[in-house]
Amino acid sequence: MSEETLAKSVLCVGCTVIDFVTITGSYPKEDTDRRCLDGFWQRGGNASNVCTVLGVLGSKVDFFGMLSTSDAFRVLLEDLKRRNIGTSHCPHTDKDPPFSSVILAQDTGTRTIIHCNKNYPQVSWEDFKKIDLLRYGWVHFEARNVAETSRMMASIVEHNRVSGERIIISLDFETLYEQNLQLCYPCDYVVFSKELASQRGWKSPRETCESLAADLSLQGTRTPPVIICPWGSAGAVCLDASGNYHELPPYKPQQVVDTLGAGDSFMAGFIYAAHKHKRDLAEAVDFANRVASHKITEFGYDHIGELSLT
Repeated sequence: MSEETLAKSVLCVGCTVIDFVTITGSYPKEDTDRRCLDGFWQRGGNASNVCTVLGVLGSKVDFFGMLSTSDAFRVLLEDLKRRNIGTSHCPHTDKDPPFSSVILAQDTGTRTIIHCNKNYPQVSWEDFKKIDLLRYGWVHFEARNVAETSRMMASIVEHNRVSGERIIISLDFETLYEQNLQLCYPCDYVVFSKELASQRGWKSPRETCESLAADLSLQGTRTPPVIICPWGSAGAVCLDASGNYHELPPYKPQQVVDTLGAGDSFMAGFIYAAHKHKRDLAEAVDFANRVASHKITEFGYDHIGELSLT
């Protein structure tokens, strides 16, 4: 990546939602009535959270997703504005925003999430093509909305070909393996979730990387993307296009308070290290581990700003 590319902003494509978070001592039993220990709401959504953490770390970042003009969405818009996350490219709808109900159980450190999007519209390639890609050095996508997202990625590939510039494409791959697999093909980096690996029957991070790489190879992708697999308390691994495999050990947190958004924090930490600081693959994944580990020690994301990449 050139120095000019490194100085450019990051664009995160996906969704932003309202998270209603309930903190309990233990996960509630079915059909019981009990009081929680605490509760709050916050702006959520994978791409939206990645924007937040990138901003806290010091990166210039814009969000691209469907925004709502409903009263319920105003708090999300105010938070995006307060954090200097750009939204000028975003289309709008009058539909109520999606939301997630989150239960954080203190005894196990788990988080349980129930999503509700009520057929909320998603951004399209028609919206995306209005964006001036010259502003960006890295575009990050959630694995969703395959037909439209594929066209968005293709337009970046074409932009790179015509302009001679190099916008990096990354993908957060968490759900619907068969449906979303094709989104990996144009990517430079694919971050693959442990939960989806488990659904595929892949029992280790190495098996996950090698199995995904094999599936992509069978589909004839021209240059395989770098595959990164966070594996919770076991750390993370990565497999580059040349077949080099790296295991990066975890950072042990001082305490586990809030695991919600740890994966998005990992993603943002990687982008920050690889894009803004031009760290190599293993160093960037190692920093992503640090960010995810530090995130879970407190609620929210602002404390991540305490970290530095030295």
